[in-house]
Amino acid sequence: MRYSIQNKILIWFSIIIFVGLSSLLIVSYKITEQNTAHIIENDMITVKKNLDLYLKQHFLINNKEFNEANLLEDADALSRELSFQIGNTVEIYNSDEEKISNFLSPENIHSDDLSNAIKGQVSYTLNYRGKKVIVSLSYPVEVNNNTIGIIRYNKDYSELYVYSNRFKYVINIFAAGIFIIVFIASIIISRQIAKPIIELTKGSEQVSRGDFDLNININSRDEIGELSNRFKIMVDRIKEQIAIINRDRDNLKKAQKQNKAFFDNATHELKTPLTTILGYAQIIKENGFTDKEFFDKGTSYIINESKRLNDMVVEILDLSTASSKDINYNIEKIDLSKLILRTCEEMNIKGRKYNIKVQPKVQENIFIKGDNDKLREVLVNLIDNSIKYGNVNSTVDVEAYSEEEYTYLKVKDKGIGIEKEHLNNLFQPFYRIPQKQSKEKGSAGLGLSIVKNIVEKHNGCIGIKSNINEGTEVIVKFKGEGYEK
Repeated sequence: MRYSIQNKILIWFSIIIFVGLSSLLIVSYKITEQNTAHIIENDMITVKKNLDLYLKQHFLINNKEFNEANLLEDADALSRELSFQIGNTVEIYNSDEEKISNFLSPENIHSDDLSNAIKGQVSYTLNYRGKKVIVSLSYPVEVNNNTIGIIRYNKDYSELYVYSNRFKYVINIFAAGIFIIVFIASIIISRQIAKPIIELTKGSEQVSRGDFDLNININSRDEIGELSNRFKIMVDRIKEQIAIINRDRDNLKKAQKQNKAFFDNATHELKTPLTTILGYAQIIKENGFTDKEFFDKGTSYIINESKRLNDMVVEILDLSTASSKDINYNIEKIDLSKLILRTCEEMNIKGRKYNIKVQPKVQENIFIKGDNDKLREVLVNLIDNSIKYGNVNSTVDVEAYSEEEYTYLKVKDKGIGIEKEHLNNLFQPFYRIPQKQSKEKGSAGLGLSIVKNIVEKHNGCIGIKSNINEGTEVIVKFKGEGYEK
């Protein structure tokens, strides 16, 4: 049988209180009985002293010798006088346990006290007569170590025992009341203690089923409240870990999908020039030099496609290097302002081909920590893309400035723009916008992927804004070394 914690607490509380109250009652009974016995004993000691005193006074006053004959002669008078003086019945017996006084002679009570007095002992006994409790004190009267008679004193202690029994009854009622109150309090307390535990148990069952949307409201400021808070923290962390696992799983699937797309695209991009080269090479081999015009055309195609193939392989290697975690960059303090101006001057040579002017607007003395060659590669790729896709007879604006602890690099062309649905895919390897015409052929779509990896290796971020028929702007943000005046 399974007992709940509430029942266990209730049972143990009840047992403890019952044992405690029972022990209290037993001790109270013992103390009451001892007090009663102590009162009676003190009374008996006092009475014996008084009886001895009155007995001697009687014989002195009456000028009689204190002996057995005079005791037997004055037994009735002496019993009457002692009873009057003490306030309770006093009887006189001879040494054979025969009663020799007849004053107020009650029913004769036979008990051990009389027998013990014959033996020379002072003794008293409790005698229960119906609802009465009578205490009998007997002791020998001795002259020269000879017992000449026995004095017996009887006193009714019923009232004392009634009081003691009434006290015991009150104690019983009081104990029963306390037990009932504590029992009810135990039920309330056990419910208060068990309620949050039961709630936590239900919460753990809910978690075990995979449901982490808990609604546990335990506001107690004790260990159970702390346990509840720890439990909710644990559930939150489990939820976070599950979210991380799901995110990592999704990222892994995405990475696998991207890798597959990368290799499919790489295979396709590499296969196209190889097919062209192989086709022209086979025809040239079959025809020889008989058709000089076709021979020149074929060799020209083979050379161009070979260059294109070589450029593509170089870009793939650059992408692999940029994204590799094992490649160490030569990090140093770079004067980005001078690097931008120098690169813009170099790219102006290419821009003149399409009457496109590269216009730098660079704040002086901008310094960042990075690899000089890799940062130049970022600039060359971004400006080159702006020249390829910008309108003829336009400009490419290159802007750089520091703001607080960040350095911003912006490259903006004045081209046909890019539709919004393509912006998030531009950094994927081999991604090219359908029907977007470049001034130069042979691009494999790896430039922005390389740029993104280099920027991220420099703890930066990159984004693209574009408006149709207005142009495209690439924004790079670095955590810079700062601006020096």
